[in-house]
Amino acid sequence: MTQIIKEKKVTAGQLLQLIPDDEFASLINETGVDFQVKKVFGRNLFYLLLYGLLETTRVSHRSLEEVFKTKKFRLLFNLTSKKNFKYNTISTRLSKINCEFFEKVHALIYNRFSQEFSEKNAIQYKISRVDSTMVCEVANKLEAGMTVGKKKDGKKQVKYTICLTDLLPSSVEVFTQQTALSEDITIPKVILKNVDKRKDNVFVFDRGVGSRQKLCDLDKNDFLFVTRINTNARHKILKSQEILKNLIVGNLRILSDEIVYLYSKDKLTKTEFRLIKTLDESDEPLWFVTNDFELSIEEVIYIYKRRWDIEVFFRFLKQELNFSHFLSTNINGIKVVLYMTLILAMLILVYKKYNNLGYKIGKMRFHFELEDIILQMVAIACGGDPDFILRL
Repeated sequence: MTQIIKEKKVTAGQLLQLIPDDEFASLINETGVDFQVKKVFGRNLFYLLLYGLLETTRVSHRSLEEVFKTKKFRLLFNLTSKKNFKYNTISTRLSKINCEFFEKVHALIYNRFSQEFSEKNAIQYKISRVDSTMVCEVANKLEAGMTVGKKKDGKKQVKYTICLTDLLPSSVEVFTQQTALSEDITIPKVILKNVDKRKDNVFVFDRGVGSRQKLCDLDKNDFLFVTRINTNARHKILKSQEILKNLIVGNLRILSDEIVYLYSKDKLTKTEFRLIKTLDESDEPLWFVTNDFELSIEEVIYIYKRRWDIEVFFRFLKQELNFSHFLSTNINGIKVVLYMTLILAMLILVYKKYNNLGYKIGKMRFHFELEDIILQMVAIACGGDPDFILRL
């Protein structure tokens, strides 16, 4: 794969080869995903969801049933069984299948892709943006969910908190409890379970995490982070660090760079933080907090600005991968589809980056290349020359 990166090109076929199909057997045994199963095996469901999410604009159990019947799907993923199954069988399987299998496959693919495809930043750190998005079920059929706002219309929402490390989604959690509306609960949990354990990783999130204790916990667990806090946050200055006079970074004027203790209610934290105070072009104050004392002021602000990347990622998931639609209203099925959506997203994100494409065209061309692979496979199987077919 080094040659692919060197040439700045990658094909859909090369990316599919990186999916560890040969390691599925050990994960199937480890998770017991196919225990006493007679129809929808874990590997088959994996590829059915992967291809179905790409093939259909609004995936459903019925559309997955039709996809599984097609010869091109079975040929592409080497599924030799001729048995079909009904859409309600897919629905039942999603609600009961061991989600751990899909979680482990996601981690496996993430680790493989993150080693092969690294994103170069302006600093020597991997940047992990962490944020949440809400999806509402308009039909009120969700098994579990939370209500948002004062409306009592019975509609439930699910909260997804995702960590995007450089180019790829590295960890995710689904929340349905009402208490999880607070980012103090969701963002630290996702950071603590992050798949990427490398030390050159700095997490960036917005000021939704207001709990000083949560910031202390992250520091205690050796997670570096950059965030913002309210400009009225109480603190005790331990040391004022020297900065250049009239220092401007982007549209921000730097006022101070201080080592501080933060107040948690009426008590000072025992953890030292770095507080950088700035003013924007409208003289509005912006305060940044980090537990990394080695970064320059410019790097801290650069990292925080990269937080916006995850908003673009959420828009990609919802607009191009149908993430605003629930295939399953069962929490187990929701998690399975989530992991599969993130796996498909990794394939498309790498493909679009190394072929210098946008999100929509990247997804479209990735899909077209899979269709071309199927044509070539058919031609070879029939004793023909695929290059001749592609010249027609």
